[in-house]
Amino acid sequence: MKLLELLHRTARLLTIGCGIALFASQCLAETEVREERLMLPVRVAPDKVELLEAFVVRPVGDGKFPVALIVNGSNGKLEPSDMHADWLSHLAHDFAHRGWLAASVVWRGYGNSTGAVQDEAGTCKAPEVAHYFDAHADDLGQVLNALHSRPDVDPATTLGVGFSIGGASMLDLAARADHPLTAVVNISGGVYHHNATPGVRASGCDLFDADLVRTMNGFGKTSRVPTLWLYAENDPFFGPKLMERMLVAYRSGGGIADSVLLPPFEKDGHTLFRWQASALTRPEIDRFLRSNRLPAGDRVDLTAFLDGLPPESRQQAMLYFHGVPNEKAMAMSAEGGRVYWAQDAHSPDKARNSALSYCRQKTGQSCRIFAENDRLMGS
Repeated sequence: MKLLELLHRTARLLTIGCGIALFASQCLAETEVREERLMLPVRVAPDKVELLEAFVVRPVGDGKFPVALIVNGSNGKLEPSDMHADWLSHLAHDFAHRGWLAASVVWRGYGNSTGAVQDEAGTCKAPEVAHYFDAHADDLGQVLNALHSRPDVDPATTLGVGFSIGGASMLDLAARADHPLTAVVNISGGVYHHNATPGVRASGCDLFDADLVRTMNGFGKTSRVPTLWLYAENDPFFGPKLMERMLVAYRSGGGIADSVLLPPFEKDGHTLFRWQASALTRPEIDRFLRSNRLPAGDRVDLTAFLDGLPPESRQQAMLYFHGVPNEKAMAMSAEGGRVYWAQDAHSPDKARNSALSYCRQKTGQSCRIFAENDRLMGS
């Protein structure tokens, strides 16, 4: 069974059988990272300031950390008020465990952010794509200024990570004269025109797509930072042909882009933001970070460990290490080498307890924790 397929099958079972708590205390006990929720100011007019909701995860301890700024895409079929900054907590935790201060923010009008949703990109016949991304990148630039003023931040290294409109907005920010970003991870980046129904692409918008491609060329002309572009083959908004047009335009302008066209993800390849897509996106992000000498996940040699497991447990262990985001734990039974894992969005303690409980329940044996996050705990 393929790793991603296994991930999809076990996600629902894990949620029910291990009693995962998706919303836990903000104060994490016995962990390597800590969470913080705050509102960051952005000036939208000389006499007007809006506040963007932010969810920060950083390593514990003293020191200054590089910043990973993470931003969401559009609301699609959800109400913007339902999309909060911890919506991407799995990604923020993964970056914090890599050594980053990870700040996930949501746009104006989303979650608890104040102000109105920015949705002015023109029409099919008169597109204004560059104006749309410029407005979003303006907000991101101000958010970065606020983060860079923190005593626990090293402003010399800043990674931009964005989904959909967030990914393209990060490309806009990276192209600015003050060079605020060190690198960009653009996942499913772009903007499409919709009619009355958000989340449904309007037909006959060739001029809009052409303006999107032209805008990418403009970003490429002034950006000289490394970028990673991740798209899925079955993205209904930015499929392989449009993605290739954007990529060629960006590179022809001089932009540096490492691109990966991922295999189809579930029924909608535009949902690579979901943690269930980690098996596809995580290895590519770590490869990109390492190739640019940026903090990345530790490489763990799992050969001996996996060789000692029965086939079914070997599949679960591979899934755990390659496709499940932090915070997580894996338990092993006393006999037979059967493994069971659990993931909790905020609490490693609950992940450990759930993994142990599930292992004991399924095997009737004593169990012990064999891995925490991406580290093996025993031999």
